[in-house]
Formats: sequence, structure tokens, C-alpha cells
Amino acid sequence: MISIVGLGKVGSTIAEHITLKGLDDLTLIDIIQGLPQGNALDLSHMASELNIDVKIKGSNDYKDLEGSDIVVVAAGFPRTADMSRLDLLKKNKAIIKQISEKILQYAPRSKVIIVTNPLDLMTYLTLKTTGFDRNVVFGVGSELDAARLKYHLSSVLEVSNSSINAFVIGEHGDSMVILRSQSKVNGIPIEKIFNECQMANLIEKTKKAGADVISLKGATTFGVAASTSSIIESMIRDRKKVHLVSFYLKGEYGLYDVCVGVPAIIGKNGVERVMELELDEVEKELFSKSAKSVKESIPHLMGNE
Repeated sequence: MISIVGLGKVGSTIAEHITLKGLDDLTLIDIIQGLPQGNALDLSHMASELNIDVKIKGSNDYKDLEGSDIVVVAAGFPRTADMSRLDLLKKNKAIIKQISEKILQYAPRSKVIIVTNPLDLMTYLTLKTTGFDRNVVFGVGSELDAARLKYHLSSVLEVSNSSINAFVIGEHGDSMVILRSQSKVNGIPIEKIFNECQMANLIEKTKKAGADVISLKGATTFGVAASTSSIIESMIRDRKKVHLVSFYLKGEYGLYDVCVGVPAIIGKNGVERVMELELDEVEKELFSKSAKSVKESIPHLMGNE
């Protein structure tokens, strides 16, 4: 069973993707009375029309997390275009801590996927609060950033998305690192396709992509839902596929005690192995700075202010 906590636009769209793929039965949980129940009924009607046999339940009680194999956390306040990471952290940390405690109480054997921003810090908080093994707690961030990079590459070069391998690591935020040596179009590194000016423009567009969507429609929805459902599908189908997830590092890439985006093999056990790519010196430095940027906010995360 897959459970989703938080049935706002993002959580509801993730539920839709999971239902359309027929991945597993669903439990939808939210504190707003009627919202998860209404979503469950509406999604069940959709599944019926499409001959998809999944059971979908809505609840306002965390006790219904019992039996969950996977818990997706999409609850909390959304980011606004003018909001800093620290502002959002202060608003969401109490919510995520409470949910993490409920997951520990009712679904102690589950794998937990974090969608709530600031993504890397909420992933860290969930891991520390639950005390779960690190391989079963990770966040969806860099996977979405890479999808945005892929979109821009496809648009500029007028090639199919399927011809592009995009890699973005580090913070799901302003210090994200676009790997120009590892991101490739038909096997050709993008650093050999674009000049420095073009590359800088591409990087800027990718970093601003989330804020652009938020300023236009108020929230990002479809991209993050697709990224989340792809990762869940790899877990359910045990695909051993490489995804870009926010993960707690214990020496990988020379980093410790921080959650940031890295490529990892995802299967039925969650993160089965981190892929340590060969980065050039510039990429190494940028990645280290990105991790440091996230780590600097951890005292605010774990404190009581």
C-alpha cells in the first residue's frame, strides 16, 4: 500500500499518477475534513472508467498509515516566489516533524519519500525524527531539476527528450549543480555543444524554472508529481533504475551528515546504492558549496526557534 500525506495540488496529482499507473492501493491522508475522502472517491471513479483495479481510501486519521509500504509526504506550506529557504523552513519544520512522528508510530517499516520544501532539509528532518535507516528516507528534488534541464535542452536543440540524459545534483534550490560533463545529448556532453554564454543561460533557466512556474500559476504541480511517481514505480517494479534523489550522505562524494541530490539506484529496498560520478574540479567545488549551503541551515532546522 502507498500512502500520501497532504492532499493539496501536489499530493492530489501524485495520487492521480499512481492511480493511472495502477501501482498499488492508495491511502490518502489530510487534516482537512472531507478532502482526502473526496479525492479517494473521485480517483476511484477515474480508475473505474479506465478499468484500473486499485483500492483508494481517504482518511483524516494518521492511524490509517498502518500497513503502508511507501509513505509520500507532500504536506506543508507551498513555496512562494519571494520566499527564502529559511522562511519556508520555519513554516514547515513543525508540520514535517509531527508527520514523521506519526509515520514512526504507525508505519515503522515503510519507505518515506519527501516532497515538501525546502526539500533537502525536510528530508534530513524526517530521517532524524524517524530514526529509520537512510536507504528508506529520501526526497524528490534533483529528479525534477533534471527534468527541467532536459526540457530546456530539448527546446533549444529541437531533439527528442529521449535523446537526452540530464544530471543535476546538490541542493534542490539556488545552489543546484548542473553537471555539464555528465549531461549529454545523444552521448555528447553539453559542455561540447554550448559555449560559456549559452551554458550560463541554460543554467540560469533551469535554476529559475520553479520560480517561473510559481509566478505564473501559483504552484508547481505536474512536474514534481511525474518525478515522484517515476521513483515510486522503480521501487514497486524493483527496476534498479538511476534516479536523482535527496539522500543522507555518509562519505559519498566526500560529504557527511547532509541530505542533497545525488544519483542513486532505486529498487524495492529504496536507495540501493549511490552512484559516485566522476566530476571535474569545477563541479566538485560547486557541489561542495551546494552541500555547505544546505548544511548551514541544519541548526535552524533542529533548533526550537
